[in-house]
Amino acid sequence: MNNKTHTAIAAIAILTAGLTSVAHAQFSLPSIPGVTKSAGVAAPAADLPGQQDALVRGYVAASKDVLYANAKLAEALGLKDEAAKVKLEADSFQEGATKDSAEAANKAVATSTDLVAKKIATQPVMDAQSKAVYGQGLVLLATGVNKYVGVGKDVSNMGNGLKGASPLQLPKLQSAVYVVTKFPDAMTSVSGALKNAVSFAQSSGVPVPSDASAAAAAL
Repeated sequence: MNNKTHTAIAAIAILTAGLTSVAHAQFSLPSIPGVTKSAGVAAPAADLPGQQDALVRGYVAASKDVLYANAKLAEALGLKDEAAKVKLEADSFQEGATKDSAEAANKAVATSTDLVAKKIATQPVMDAQSKAVYGQGLVLLATGVNKYVGVGKDVSNMGNGLKGASPLQLPKLQSAVYVVTKFPDAMTSVSGALKNAVSFAQSSGVPVPSDASAAAAAL
């Protein structure tokens, strides 16, 4: 075996060790609201591509529900134009299992959630019709958060599976990598948004639907 061969083998070994180390560090998930740490069960390596597809589609679908909720809440809070834009975005949202669709979902939810939170912070006064619309938004938000909880279990499973993925598999699993790394912050954000929206409803005389109360209490 010549020196070039020795060098190539050494380089591959170093690369493999480095990627494996990154994988283990990257997929050590923090606690996810509403999801127990025991939920994660590693999937066989052969199942990872299919698991990735289901994970991303679930994440995008849950995000779409949150967008519709935020559109209703924004409308109730007097942000008519902004609400229409959020709803339009939700209507046209692509539910593909790609990294681009996951990134778009993450950005859209973060932006619209921040919009609603800032308006709530001003303590706007709502009339009876607006309170009814706000209640509808709470139901939709509870649905979205419950779906996020379901996705969280898949995130835990996928995170464990990615720890055992080979360096050759990881480049094909970047959509899953994105969701797994971004999900804990996203789950924390939508959970906080639901609690905040319910709290504002209670202080504003808006009847809180049982679905929203139950979802908030479970977080």
